[in-house]
Amino acid sequence: MRLSCVTILLFAFFSGMIIVPDTAHAGWPWRKQSVNGTKKYSPEWWEYTGSLPVGSRQVYRHGKLWPPRPRPTDPQQTFAQQFHAAHFWPTPYVENDRNIIKVFEAAQINQGWKNATTLYGYHFNKETHDLTKPGREHVLWVMQNPTRHHPQIHVQASTERNINTIRLASVNNYIAEISSQTGRSLHVMLDVTSPITRPAVEVELYQKAWLDGMIAPHISTSSDGGDSGGN
Repeated sequence: MRLSCVTILLFAFFSGMIIVPDTAHAGWPWRKQSVNGTKKYSPEWWEYTGSLPVGSRQVYRHGKLWPPRPRPTDPQQTFAQQFHAAHFWPTPYVENDRNIIKVFEAAQINQGWKNATTLYGYHFNKETHDLTKPGREHVLWVMQNPTRHHPQIHVQASTERNINTIRLASVNNYIAEISSQTGRSLHVMLDVTSPITRPAVEVELYQKAWLDGMIAPHISTSSDGGDSGGN
C-alpha cells in the first residue's frame, strides 16, 4: 500500500513537470534539444550556459512580473554551475570590477607622478627663461626620488617656440651637469599642461578673509563664580 502511494506521488510529480508550460519549454533533462542555436550538452552549450548570469530569474506569470524588481530573463544555469557560483562567490564576478579600479588607480598614480615631475613656468626666469634656483632644486629632487617610477621630466610648453627651445636647453644642460657627477640621467620632453595649484596671493587672501571673519571665543560665567546651571 505504501509503495503504491509513493508510486502515485512520483507519477503525479513528474507528470506535473511535463505539463507545466515552463518545464515543457525547458525540456526534459535528458532531452538533447537546441538552445540558443547550440545542441544541449555540447561544448558550445556548456560554454553558453556557463556565461549566463547567476541568481534568480524574472518571469511573467498571471499578468505580473515575478519578482517585480529587475532581474535577468535568460535561461537558468545548471545545478552544477549554480553550485560553482555559490561555492566560489564572489569570484570571478568581482574580478572585472577590481581590474577597472586598478586601471583608474594606475592612471591617477601616473598623472600624480607626471604632475610631480613637471617644470612649470614659475620654475624658469621670466626674462631669460633659464632654470631658477627652485627649478634646479626640483630637477635634483626628481633625479633623487621618482626616477625609478617615472624616469623622465616634463617641461610646460609655451606658445613661443624659442621659449620652449631655451627651457629645454637649460634643463638638459643642468641634467648633464648633475649626471656627470652622479651618473643618473633623465629624459626631458615638452608637455602641454598648466599648474594645478592656486597662486600664493590667492591662498593668502582666502586665509586672511577666514581669519578676519572668525568670531571671538566667548565663555559665559556667573558673577559669583558658582555654577550657574546648578540648583
